[in-house]
Amino acid sequence: MKFLGVVLVGAALLSGCATKAYRAVEQECKPAAFADYPINPVQVVQTRQRVIHVSTGMRNCFTTRDGAHTNTICNDITRPEYIPYQERVVIDQNEAVRNMAIESCAANLCLQRYGNAKCKTDQLWVPVP
Repeated sequence: MKFLGVVLVGAALLSGCATKAYRAVEQECKPAAFADYPINPVQVVQTRQRVIHVSTGMRNCFTTRDGAHTNTICNDITRPEYIPYQERVVIDQNEAVRNMAIESCAANLCLQRYGNAKCKTDQLWVPVP
């Protein structure tokens, strides 16, 4: 159930720049898409990378003066090094095809109702008399 929540939150974030009408149409399309392509969690191994900072052997120093006192501060100069590692993750095997089905359904409904695939109301077609 937690996985479903993550999927739904992710989908909501991805549709953030859509019009209100488009989001409403998407909500109409989602039940059929989830019925046709239910969540299918599968454990897979993915290669990921972690970054470590490796010293280059050089230093960056600067000196400050405060009256008669002089302070020199030196910092090592580092470069990023990417270390690949394997990690087991759970993915929804049907997510991509389900999202395509939702997008296709929404575009078709928008085209029928608004005359454009994005449900933009500023582009409504008005019949010429």
